[in-house]
Amino acid sequence: MLRPLRSFGLAVAVTASVAATAAGQSLLDRTPNLSGGWLGERGTLQFNFLHRFTVSDPPARKVTNSPTFLLSYRLPFPLVVGVNYATSSDVAPAFPNEWEVFGRYARFGGAVQLGYNQAARSADGEITVGRTLGPVRLLAVGRFLSNGYASDTARYAVGGGATLRLHRWVALAGDFATLLDRRPGEKAAWGAALQLAIPYSPHTFSLQVSNTSTATLQGASRGLDKVRSGFEFTIPFTLSRYFGRAKHAAQGGAGAAAGGTAVEMRAMAFAPTRIEVNAGGTVEWTNHDQLPHTVTADDGSWDSGPIAPDGTWRHTFDKPGTYAFHCTPHPFMTGVVVVK
Repeated sequence: MLRPLRSFGLAVAVTASVAATAAGQSLLDRTPNLSGGWLGERGTLQFNFLHRFTVSDPPARKVTNSPTFLLSYRLPFPLVVGVNYATSSDVAPAFPNEWEVFGRYARFGGAVQLGYNQAARSADGEITVGRTLGPVRLLAVGRFLSNGYASDTARYAVGGGATLRLHRWVALAGDFATLLDRRPGEKAAWGAALQLAIPYSPHTFSLQVSNTSTATLQGASRGLDKVRSGFEFTIPFTLSRYFGRAKHAAQGGAGAAAGGTAVEMRAMAFAPTRIEVNAGGTVEWTNHDQLPHTVTADDGSWDSGPIAPDGTWRHTFDKPGTYAFHCTPHPFMTGVVVVK
């Protein structure tokens, strides 16, 4: 028992040391049964609910729902902590209500997740490696379950998957995973999905078919006899809207963009919030959110108008001074330009 644990720990350390951050991934960057190293945006509370339905044989044709609810929070560094709660779980027959607490750390294209499954009384882990090739994202995972399915036996699983971006708001996804020592009645797990980002909102929606029941590591590693259809919906809460402005660091800092000093609009905040330029300098704002934003001077002297997702807007500051600005539809988004 100790040898597998040591091996898994070594693999975790190696992956963490060599594993670009998956910070801003949406549902369109992962598959139904693989996390893809997803973290979410800094300072964001995430609520996802996944429902999978199965229909019994005729004549009853009873519809059974197996939901999994996720609540997680992304810390200022690339770590998300969260909990999955699933009902109608088959992981441990004595516990139809399944809890999994976890932490996931992502760096350099890879991720490590460690957690505890209450129903199986198992310490579980997952290593994820991902690579993006144009519109395609490839994923590979290895999983360790210290007490797989409450069987007093360590179990191992491997899998892979891919997403294909068809559009900014549309993707296709599929995955496959299997326990390395499948037993009678246990099948390989698989899933397929049509992933949709809801335009001009932070939410994503997925229509899925799979033969797994829950979204925990144990639930997503073993296939069932029945094919289940369902959906997943994601609801991010940007806490800076309610508890003051969060501190966001722009990726790469406020460096020189093609049109001047770069500022991002991401996770409902400007990053950085304070920009310093010399007189005659140009500031370029880029919208990385799914929602339109504006860059509007507090005194009304200049206004970008709505900036669409992936859009940019530039403004040149000729005179020294301090220029406060905000987003008109989201007034909690504020910043300041200091011109020297």
